[in-house]
Amino acid sequence: MRKYAAALAVLLMLVMSPRVPGQRGASTALVVRVMPEARIEPGQIALEFRVADRVVQTANVAAWVRALPNQQIRILARLAKLQGPNGPAPVTAVTWTGAVARSTAGGNQANCASGAFAAGQTQDLALGWRQSGALTCTFAFTLVEPGKLSPGLYSGTVDLSLSVQ
Repeated sequence: MRKYAAALAVLLMLVMSPRVPGQRGASTALVVRVMPEARIEPGQIALEFRVADRVVQTANVAAWVRALPNQQIRILARLAKLQGPNGPAPVTAVTWTGAVARSTAGGNQANCASGAFAAGQTQDLALGWRQSGALTCTFAFTLVEPGKLSPGLYSGTVDLSLSVQ
């Protein structure tokens, strides 16, 4: 009778226990999100011209950008004010010419621009940059028509930034 009761208990446990189905499939996904980022060095260029001996100043600007595909990458510059020996001078008195000093990857397609500052305006220092990479430009900032300006020291600060759109 004990054997019968034990067999019945085992049978009831097997019937009453929940069934665990076998695993039929599984998948694993890994998502890595690389966010766009950018940096520029320096963030500002201090300009100082002395009418009478020096009216050109050079500076290197290096930018590195990791952007999403086909975005417009811009190096922007703004000369907020130009101070002369007799007070404020027009920012339009400063022009620049740019030349590529070094570039890598998407920076190889970019050109360093030339132009003139306009009051209250942001200017593009690089053109045609549409892919991630690095670009270093050498800029020659020039005080134009120094013969029309009073002798003395002229100074200002060019604020630089990167824009990725």
